[in-house]
Amino acid sequence: MRKTFTVLLVLLLVLVGYSVMNSHTASADKVQVIEAKVVKAEKAPTFDATAYIAGHGGHLAIIDMKTMKPPMDMEKDRIVLSEAGSEMEGKIAGMSFEEVKKSGGSHGQALIGKTLVAGTLAGDVYKVDLKTGKKEGPFKVGEKFCGAIVGPDGHVYFEDMANGNVYVWDAKTLKTVDKMPIGKAVCGIQWTKNAEKAYITDMPTGVVYVYDWKKKKEIKQITSPEMTFIHQARMTPDGKYLWVSAPNEFDPGLKPGTHKSQIIVIDTKTDEIVKRIVLPDNVRPHDFAFTKDGKYAFVSSRTYADDSTLNVMDMKNYNLVESVSACAGCHKKAGIEVKIDKGSPLLCGIEIDWHASK
Repeated sequence: MRKTFTVLLVLLLVLVGYSVMNSHTASADKVQVIEAKVVKAEKAPTFDATAYIAGHGGHLAIIDMKTMKPPMDMEKDRIVLSEAGSEMEGKIAGMSFEEVKKSGGSHGQALIGKTLVAGTLAGDVYKVDLKTGKKEGPFKVGEKFCGAIVGPDGHVYFEDMANGNVYVWDAKTLKTVDKMPIGKAVCGIQWTKNAEKAYITDMPTGVVYVYDWKKKKEIKQITSPEMTFIHQARMTPDGKYLWVSAPNEFDPGLKPGTHKSQIIVIDTKTDEIVKRIVLPDNVRPHDFAFTKDGKYAFVSSRTYADDSTLNVMDMKNYNLVESVSACAGCHKKAGIEVKIDKGSPLLCGIEIDWHASK
């Protein structure tokens, strides 16, 4: 009798284990995997806008989206904020890595009217009047900034990769009004349209924190084996999906990356991953922007070679229909040699100034 009971118990445990394993597999099967193809449009799409893309060189690259031509003029096609700097130097997630050789480097910027508010890898903030070119700063706020996003309250939210804090900064009074400890090395923040929830990305842990924004309380952590090293995130124009940049340059523990570069798409209603857009190896996304009608996505990407690029993605099929060099043309023309980040010019956050219709 005891032997029969033991056999039945083992069989039951096997069945339960099989059922659980299958439920996990079914859950994984629900994630749609799309291979983004490079399919150049017969006529390159253009847009009535100007793109500003931050970079480790300490300046913002300017791309005229009416022409979608690479920036070539050192005077007209960039906004200089500080000296160069690297995100992998100094302190990350509370730990010290490479010795700091340069203390600058821009990384993210937010647009308030015609004023750009930009953060640097030194934790400084600058304000730039796009009409006059007047620059204010630096204002010391944090330690090492990644993203800079305008929040629901009109303040600018800076995500710090050194200490995992989110700093809330008032661009009018030039003062920090709040500081929120979130993760290890946070990089981006976004909100649902009703501002009930916020999503904060944590770079080295690959975690997307979901917060009840009214209570300022964590309610969930979204993880995936395909998010080993992530950067910024952006909400689609309809607010239904969060795009997370997962270039996966590193595996856990900052070991060499073994996962594909991709975009992770999260359903903001269920807070579940529903789609993975796998990118070519030379398209390592850092940040995104979208046309207001949601027809195109703009992917600010690193190649980890001699350039970084702005890639245009057709949202109908996720094809990459255009790619604009953001660094190489200017560098080669001016004879500039990149001496940080293993010789690769690394771009980061993107902000687009959409021109008013006349």
